[in-house]
Amino acid sequence: MQKIGFLLSGAVLALSLSVSEARAAELDVIGNATQLKPEAGARLQGKARDLAVGAELHRDEQVWTAPGGRVDIKFVDGSSVTLGENARLVLDEFVLPEGGGAGSQVLRSITGALRFVGGAVDRSGSTRIVTPIATMTVRGTEFFAGPIDGTYGVFVYRGAVEVATAAGSVMLKDGEGTSLTKSSIAPTPPKLWGAPKIARAEKLVGY
Repeated sequence: MQKIGFLLSGAVLALSLSVSEARAAELDVIGNATQLKPEAGARLQGKARDLAVGAELHRDEQVWTAPGGRVDIKFVDGSSVTLGENARLVLDEFVLPEGGGAGSQVLRSITGALRFVGGAVDRSGSTRIVTPIATMTVRGTEFFAGPIDGTYGVFVYRGAVEVATAAGSVMLKDGEGTSLTKSSIAPTPPKLWGAPKIARAEKLVGY
């Protein structure tokens, strides 16, 4: 009887571990590629692959686009990001809000332009876009960020974005933008962007 008990306990433990591993694997999938313009790909744990529409994307995965490439990523919380050409984005952190708690989302933009639209994490917790030049903390937001007109620009369509460098920060609201040149220099004061500049930004992430 004691041997049978040990066997049953081992079987239950093995089943529990396999279920836990399966759930962990499911949680690692944080979004999908919903639209793209070749060429776009991804790299995870040293393994590279080309992306196709519907491809699953994972926490810690780096997504890239080639010259002329575009890719749209839809995350499981409803947020999305569009990458322009020659972009590199690492999906660093993603935690869904549960039980009234706050979630978190961290995307690390290495190069290129992007357009971000917030989802459940953005509304209830903390979403940050980290770049070599500044960190953007966003809330209820749709915004553009990337190289434009010889500087790194950030423009808010709706919501609010705090743009911070080592030298200072600004808070952007609907229709406002800022320009950055170095991580050691504060962002320029918020300024309304005109229609021509907005159109140039949209072209960088449009199809």
